[in-house]
Formats: sequence, C-alpha cells, structure tokens
Amino acid sequence: MNKYIRLLGNIHIHPLLWLFGGIAVLTAHFKQLFLLFFIVLIHELGHAVAAAFFSWRVKRILLLPFGGVAEVEEHGNRPFREELIVTLAGPAQHLWLMAIAFFLWKTGVMTNEGWDLFLHYNIAILAINLLPIWPLDGGKLLFLFFTYYFPFSEAHQKTIALSMAILAFFAIAVLSIQPKQIDLWAIAMFLTTSLWKEWKHRHYVVMRFLLERYYGKRSDYTKLRTIAAFEEERISDVLLKFYRGQKHSIVIMRDNNERVTLDENEILHAFFAEKQTDIPLSRLIYV
Repeated sequence: MNKYIRLLGNIHIHPLLWLFGGIAVLTAHFKQLFLLFFIVLIHELGHAVAAAFFSWRVKRILLLPFGGVAEVEEHGNRPFREELIVTLAGPAQHLWLMAIAFFLWKTGVMTNEGWDLFLHYNIAILAINLLPIWPLDGGKLLFLFFTYYFPFSEAHQKTIALSMAILAFFAIAVLSIQPKQIDLWAIAMFLTTSLWKEWKHRHYVVMRFLLERYYGKRSDYTKLRTIAAFEEERISDVLLKFYRGQKHSIVIMRDNNERVTLDENEILHAFFAEKQTDIPLSRLIYV
C-alpha cells in the first residue's frame, strides 16, 4: 500500500470533536464545524505527507475541536532541513486552499458568505498556528531556531519557558479584547495543559533524543562539535551538552590540560549499555 494512502488510516478524531459535532447539529452550526474540520484536516495532512516523504514514522493524526496534531516517532535527530520543511508544510496548505477558494468565489461557484467564512477560518487557523508557543507550528519553529544555537536540552527548556511567557501575553490579550470568546479560551487552556505536560516530561524528551541518537537510524552529520569537559564531570551532565544534527568529540580535561578525546558513542554506550549513568568521566579513562 502506498505510504501516503496509509496516512489516512492514522487519522483519529478526539472524543470532544464528536461532542462538538453533536452540539453543532443541534444548534444548526454543522456547516461551520465541517468547514473548520476540513481546513484542519488538510493542514495536518500537510505535515504528515511531508513527514512520509522523508520516511518519518507517522504515529497518528489527531483532530481536536479547535485544531489538530500530527504525531511522529522522530525525536530531534533528523536533519534541520527536514524538520523545517515538515513544520512549514502545515501552514503552507492554507495558501493553496485560499487560492482555490478565491477562484471559486470569483467564478461564482462560492457565495460571498462562503468565501468570507472560508477566508476567516483559514487566516485564523494560520495565525494561531504560527504563534511561537509549543506545540503549535510557531513553537516548533522556535525550538528549531534554539537547537541551532544551543544544546538540545537547553533549547527545549528555553522553548518551554518562552512559550509560557508568550502564552501569558496571549491570555492577557484575550481577556482585554475578547473576554467572551470561548474558543480562544479553549485554545489557551489546551496550550497551557500541553506546556505543563511538556515541562513535566522534559527529562523524558531529552532521553528519547539521546536514545534515538544511540540506537536509532544514524544521520549524516555535517558538522563536528568538540565538547570540553573536566574529568570529574558526570556522564549524564556531558550528555546534556549534545546538539542536534552534530557529531561530538569529548575532550576530557584535567587542570586545564587535555588528557584524552572520546567519541560520543563511547559516552552513549557507557550510559545506555553499561548503565554507568552517574559516574565521572575519569572512570572511562581508567577502565
């Protein structure tokens, strides 16, 4: 079966969306909900198709009452260019959707009301998704930017911290401008919950990144980065200095003098295979 066709089997609808669907039918707003559902579905399929193109493992495409998420089994070890394309593939769908709708409106196939509603939903979904708040597309772009300049662990924490700050400003803006806008408050609550979970699982996220780096499919690293560490530093602390998309060599120092250089795989092997999670680097030299 074609890998793109298989993506359709990964589509899952959140129970709340069924509830909202029932409410929409009872309140005669089914047309609006269906239109919103269609736009969100195309947006998430954009992410999923781009991920499948690069042979990523797409876990599921979850559709929520006010958005969606394409979940993948990649953990920060794919090339920067791939992650950028997959992230932008969702927002890019709105461009051709609005272009086709504009053509249908100009040719009289779509009514003025239909065009206004379709344009409004597209712009709203695009604008919200580009907010630099995790796990929105804007938040993922922010994370990519940070991983270019900081170690993976530090970039992840910076993304969460800045996302929380921006979300606070978003909530204040909603309270000041549209305090009765229920959908905006629902989005704010969803983002708050997502950020809280991401913060609680931050150590797990870093561990997945390292596990994928050690056991997973190896990437073709284009840059070598040297990490200087003193021999009394713990292995677990050194691993927190790893960058995405870069190969590391670890220079072990004593009294500001270089003692020995280890390959990153030696550190990862000691951590995962030999379970020497908390020993100092000096133990790797003496063994």
